[in-house]
Amino acid sequence: MVTIENVQHIKDLQQQVKKIFDQYRSIEKENAQLKKLHQQLEVEKQSAMNEVETLREQLKTVKLAQALSGAGDQDQRQLKLQINSYIREIDRCLALLNKD
Repeated sequence: MVTIENVQHIKDLQQQVKKIFDQYRSIEKENAQLKKLHQQLEVEKQSAMNEVETLREQLKTVKLAQALSGAGDQDQRQLKLQINSYIREIDRCLALLNKD
């Protein structure tokens, strides 16, 4: 037999379910926004990393140019080290090309 208490209890449960469902939709929407933001930040991070690498290469070039223009022993040593570094990098690239 259905009593007034049972009907009220069912209505309370329905309200709780509706409230939970509304919270779920809100959290789902927030999650989608956060995923989109995460993707944007990943793109920005990659762009910044590429820029850092470009700046590092430019710094190497500037240091090399300064070493070429300077005649000091320390500058010549730096120049030789840099040239050796480039030669090793070229050798690694050639080795990778020869593997294919």
